[in-house]
Amino acid sequence: MADEVREAGRNPLLDKVYMPNGSLIDYGFFGGGPASERQKNYLRALLRKHAGDPTAEAIRAFLNALRTDPEFEYITVADVAPAIEWLRRQ
Repeated sequence: MADEVREAGRNPLLDKVYMPNGSLIDYGFFGGGPASERQKNYLRALLRKHAGDPTAEAIRAFLNALRTDPEFEYITVADVAPAIEWLRRQ
């Protein structure tokens, strides 16, 4: 894993998005397949709506790091679904 992805993923603001109960246990599984264009576009719209919010910017930085890292083939449903859910509730 590239340093940029690792560093972006260490942002404590992401804990409430990807581990809302302090643990991934019982959070549910969103799947590891590629996120659809519809999901990615919806997430982009939510990120635009919440631009400037520190947590939204942490999500953006993390997903951009994943997107640009050659080690990751694609952004997965498990990457976008928790972010969409968190942003929708804000």
